[in-house]
Amino acid sequence: MSDLSKLCADHLRTTYTSQTSSKLKASHARELVAAFFGYKSHAALIAEKSYPLNKLEEAAIFVPDIPLIEHRRSCLLGLPEDFPESRRLAQILSTFLQEEEYFGGNVWLYDSLETYVMEELLIENDDVISNSIAGAMAETNAEFTEFPYYEDAKIEDMGEALEISVFGRFQGTTIDKPFCGDTIDMDVKVTLPRIAGKRGFLDFDIDVGEAVNDDWVDSELQKEISYTVESQLANELGVTNSELELLEWETQEIASNDGLIYGYILTFYENCPPEVLKKIKGLSKELTVRVSVNAFQ
Repeated sequence: MSDLSKLCADHLRTTYTSQTSSKLKASHARELVAAFFGYKSHAALIAEKSYPLNKLEEAAIFVPDIPLIEHRRSCLLGLPEDFPESRRLAQILSTFLQEEEYFGGNVWLYDSLETYVMEELLIENDDVISNSIAGAMAETNAEFTEFPYYEDAKIEDMGEALEISVFGRFQGTTIDKPFCGDTIDMDVKVTLPRIAGKRGFLDFDIDVGEAVNDDWVDSELQKEISYTVESQLANELGVTNSELELLEWETQEIASNDGLIYGYILTFYENCPPEVLKKIKGLSKELTVRVSVNAFQ
């Protein structure tokens, strides 16, 4: 494949000239194309070695960086006043890539990636998300028929991938009593592995962390629920409930190859009260102890 950024810059100049009879400087075209591919400058694009643009034909997703295009054009002196707005520019270049068969995947053409993920991608993949939170939904006494509400999307560039983290809240309708929750809080992470430039990606992955929202439970009742759960673990360890509250630990599942859990390993922190640690049945020198699969029920 020839220099793809140059081909895009030439196409941008030709398209603008044919529509306006005016001219676009080659330097301006190069900088705008660099921003389109996610780079702050043409020099940064040229310096890319790990994810060359010639791999774009292998990508499944391309996301034009419209906010960066908008920023870059504001820095270019002498850019024609009638030059197409940033989204239109991204559309022109994306269409060129597809029509010339430099890219055959899906273009996410949106004013920002965060907005696209919240308003389009997560809604389109609601079945994946629903399956991921089925366990939490079963803990409630609500029916969930609408889409979750998403907000506060944040992008983190991990180098080899972009990660978009989104907070979501799924509000259901109570279907019976006693009430045990009708809302699920979610932390959704969308991962886009890079393959070409900064905006050409392999297929995305969605990971969901969820919990039933318990804001409806008053603080005293929450303490009572926590106390009851901890009491069962305290019995296995050989400590009292109040002593258990002084301990901190990490939990590791003991599971078979097919995922069946049949116990847990607790590793206590070294800053736990030594007088309480001494009471724990079967505690090893490494501050670990095994408990049954029923310890947290």
